[in-house]
Amino acid sequence: MESNTHEPQSAGTQKLAQSDPHKEIKDHLAKFLLSLIQAFLRTGYYTADHPQSKSAKEGLYEDFQNLLGNKYELTFLVSHVPGGEKILIEGMLPEPQELRSIMLQGMADMYTPKFATFLKRKDLISLTLKAAMSWTEFNNFVDLMGEPTFADTLEKSDKERFSQTLRERGIFNISYIFNEELLAGERDIPWRSQVALSRLRKDFKMIPFYQDLDEIGMKKVRRQIIQDVVRPMQSAEIIYPILANSDLAETEEFKEIEIDEEMITSLSEELLLQVSRMFLKETISQKESNLNREKSTRLAKQIASSLKLKEIKGKEKILEEYYKHELIPIDELPEAIQRRIKKEQQIAKFMQNTDVYLKNFDEIEDTQKYVRFAQSLKNIIPELIRRDQYKQIQWIIAQIDHHANEKKDRSRYARHILDEIETGKILRALKAKFMTGQKELCMLIAPIFATLGRRSVPQLLSFLKQSNDQLVLKSACETLLIIDPSHINLIFDVLNDEGTGTESIIQIIRALGDMASEAFIEPLVTALQSYLNHKNPRIREEALWAYYSLMGEEGEKVYLALLSDVDIAVQKRAIQCLSRMKSETALGQFLEILKDLGDAPSEKGQQLVPTLFSALGFYGNLERPGEGPLEDFLLDTLESQVSLGPLKFLKKKRSVLSEGAVAAICETLGKIGTDKSRPVLEKFEKQDNMMWKNKAAEALKEMDRRAGISEH
Repeated sequence: MESNTHEPQSAGTQKLAQSDPHKEIKDHLAKFLLSLIQAFLRTGYYTADHPQSKSAKEGLYEDFQNLLGNKYELTFLVSHVPGGEKILIEGMLPEPQELRSIMLQGMADMYTPKFATFLKRKDLISLTLKAAMSWTEFNNFVDLMGEPTFADTLEKSDKERFSQTLRERGIFNISYIFNEELLAGERDIPWRSQVALSRLRKDFKMIPFYQDLDEIGMKKVRRQIIQDVVRPMQSAEIIYPILANSDLAETEEFKEIEIDEEMITSLSEELLLQVSRMFLKETISQKESNLNREKSTRLAKQIASSLKLKEIKGKEKILEEYYKHELIPIDELPEAIQRRIKKEQQIAKFMQNTDVYLKNFDEIEDTQKYVRFAQSLKNIIPELIRRDQYKQIQWIIAQIDHHANEKKDRSRYARHILDEIETGKILRALKAKFMTGQKELCMLIAPIFATLGRRSVPQLLSFLKQSNDQLVLKSACETLLIIDPSHINLIFDVLNDEGTGTESIIQIIRALGDMASEAFIEPLVTALQSYLNHKNPRIREEALWAYYSLMGEEGEKVYLALLSDVDIAVQKRAIQCLSRMKSETALGQFLEILKDLGDAPSEKGQQLVPTLFSALGFYGNLERPGEGPLEDFLLDTLESQVSLGPLKFLKKKRSVLSEGAVAAICETLGKIGTDKSRPVLEKFEKQDNMMWKNKAAEALKEMDRRAGISEH
């Protein structure tokens, strides 16, 4: 038996004991256990009516009831461990407690071995006292346990006589298991699960001995037995093996299926979830499960039914896994999951053969069937959005739109479906995706808006008011014009709205300028012309650039006129437009301005000079009749304005060129210059002025690049 001894408690151990939240109940339990064990042992020496026996039992029943309080039972378990046996106490605390750890050390050393011997002689591995015991029943039980005639119940006949005596004396609110009654020795089952199965079978067999129990009463007692067995066990590792091997507890009155159902019903929400996961893990992880197919299917249905009745977080995932592994049919799932799975199946079918699917849809003439089919297609669109399957969405909407424009009975229903798409979550979901500004998404979703036609116009206009993303704005404008070119008026209504800020106006105009389709050029150009005279110079500048993007060389007169704009930024933009189209008229004006810099150019002139020099780079090394190439003009300008001294810094001569102007000349020489320009650029590359140094270096690299291209 238990041969190990306890060392005196250290200060740390005492401190730990004092902080134990269960200390009070453990103290009460230790006191009661000591009294009970003493009563068992003392009644063995005296008859039941002897004063010593009465003294040993005095107040014990009351202590028992006070101890249990709202608990249902107290269980002693004899567990075999290396080196002896360990007595566990169950039912009072969340976890089983070792008897020796409950009692004070001195008492434990004295009485634990005696009690272990006492139980061993009776061949008991489990003994449970139930709170339902009456005073008489409790005292009769204590007397019986101590009677010398039952000191040993190792033989089968002694066990039968012990059981018969319990019944004769009306002692029913106990449960006990002899060693020989331990079930499933040949199966790989945890010891605690074996004990539970053994108790179930033993207690079930005892039910017929109860008097006056009808069928309902029998079921009530069965339920109580199962609840009593399950209650102290808080681990799926113990409970699941009981379910998996419940056939061992089956009796003539109580069948395996009833035991499983009652046991699953009795589980707490947390335990039910744990058991359901363990069942799934055990079932799918083994090629040959310990359960036959019939039992697996039945347990899965029972567990699923119980999960469905309870609000347990995470149950949906478990149930879906059950269905996925063909443990339960789809109708065993909650309706919401059923709908989702059926929708996923429908989507898979649609994706696999979209053409056939839509062809079948197109051929439906029966209106009721058409409505069902159309609704099912509409209902899968949100999932298609989630999967970014926008072409399929466009095909669905295009098909329904086609039906809406037919002269058939189904047209009215098709229009109703489109109304639902327009006002429901679908269009809002598409809007949210579109607003991300991802190029691929915008390109895929824009055709859907176009297919929806006028129904999507409010959403497209909302993009102009809510988005700052250039791609979103461009796609929205383009789609509006694809639906109807007259929508240019709606776009400009947004631009003219007092609530539209300057930045938004600029971005929308910029988006209009990026539209390449020739179909929209005429209305866009007409509308943009009014913005070329806008009071805000920033808007004039952006309108000019958009106008150039659309008109190109055909807008030369407009660009030339805007060279005289009062705003320097607009003038610069006009110079850029004219230089990119290589306007000869503008070139002459550019050169005249640059030639006439004079000794004291205006501040406005100084600001234009770098832009003008940069503009020359678009013309190439143009040969001017009687004046030589542009390269010579640039080099002469540098020579007349600056000189390079021996100390590698610039010495100004009457220079009116700003640092930016010199940098612009270097940049242009890189684009059009020949080897004639190299010495000058190399000298600038060696200067301390970082702007010139960098521009000269870049120009030389550009000349090398052009030379390499010409050689090939």
